[in-house]
Amino acid sequence: MQIKLYEHQKLALSYLRLNDQFALFMEQGTGKTIPTLVRLLELITVGKAKECLIVAPKSALGAWQRDIELFDVVEQHVLNRHLTLINYDRVWRQSQKSEMDKYWDAIVLDESHFIKNRTSKRAKFLLHLATKSIYRYILTGTPISNGQLENIWSQLTFLKPKVVKGRVNSEIFGSYYDWLDKYALLNQYYQPYRYHNVTELQQIINEHSYRVTKEECLDLPEKLPDEILPIELAEKSYYKELSKDSVISQFEILAENPLSRMLKLRQICSGFVMNDYGDLEFLKTNKLQALNDFLEGFEKKLVIFAEFSYSIDSICQLLAKRKIKYVRLDGSQKNKLIWRDFQSDPSIQVIVVQYQSGATGIDLYAADTTIYYEPTLRSTILEQSRDRTHRTGQLNKCSYIHFITTGTVERQIYQSLANFEDFSEKLFEEYIDHYQKGFYKRKK
Repeated sequence: MQIKLYEHQKLALSYLRLNDQFALFMEQGTGKTIPTLVRLLELITVGKAKECLIVAPKSALGAWQRDIELFDVVEQHVLNRHLTLINYDRVWRQSQKSEMDKYWDAIVLDESHFIKNRTSKRAKFLLHLATKSIYRYILTGTPISNGQLENIWSQLTFLKPKVVKGRVNSEIFGSYYDWLDKYALLNQYYQPYRYHNVTELQQIINEHSYRVTKEECLDLPEKLPDEILPIELAEKSYYKELSKDSVISQFEILAENPLSRMLKLRQICSGFVMNDYGDLEFLKTNKLQALNDFLEGFEKKLVIFAEFSYSIDSICQLLAKRKIKYVRLDGSQKNKLIWRDFQSDPSIQVIVVQYQSGATGIDLYAADTTIYYEPTLRSTILEQSRDRTHRTGQLNKCSYIHFITTGTVERQIYQSLANFEDFSEKLFEEYIDHYQKGFYKRKK
């Protein structure tokens, strides 16, 4: 294995080696999947684990496969042979067919706050599954959201479950109602509204977890390496038709030149395409679901860059649906100083920025995390956008997360930007030539 671990990742790995059931409460951007994969590889190699289940939000499954590819070829083969990756929604649905409801040597819950609701079908099934495994690990940067300490019960119960009269209880806390009696005061609706014995509760959590934030990782660079979140293409048939023949017959769309075709291919990745009459045809996209998954439990300030107005509208609709307070900075925003509200108002969690409107000349250091919903074409724009958060006044290490649709031109665009090169018409024509010859299909 040639993967180099940071010191905090080495410490995380040592905890996993010492504990067969353990929690890595590591903030997004600190790299919790790599030490987990190393530990699973060790268990598989010495014969202690043959079947390992990794449950994650759908949008995060591609990131696990991405990190598996960091290992050497032999190790990749071992991991791919012994690991089963599945998302939270499918895992309990598949249980009805007995495909998941079986003994697993090791189970990992990525973004374990997805089981914080103990009464959900996913939580019930995974707690049941936990009683039939040896090695159990949970990973999340936000184990407790909105100060709701009761969120921790189901997560730590997954680590230490016991069956009492057919129900899964916790070896640590007992039943959920035992937990409430000891740590919570209930309102008239029998919901926790205040907590006591919090110091004792924190000590128990610390015994079973390793917690680290970006600012605590002295070995991390001030700008963290780009994190690529692979997104599955939802409208493959339209993308293929336009790439092969420059048309989408269903919508009577004809891309008469390379720049027009490139624009429309990028639009398809983001869930729409503009027809020849200037009207939008609405398509499916997995990017919004990926963003929705990311926002689950994320409580810090966040910057989102996007290229297209339709994408910005869709993002804002999602934020409104989740009741997340936001501001937008794009061509439609008359108040070009709206970013100052984001900087100064703690209640505004997200700013959605169009590259052309906010890549330069504004300060966004109130946030340390930036999402690139879709790539821009110019490397200078990308680098300038990074510096909106990484500038004087920033106290934390900065994370940059790129939503990249796999098997599409977005991947080629990002590779050019990573090499500090604009994605030109010439590079696009080379991409189309390779695509039509089946190069990318063979590479996959």
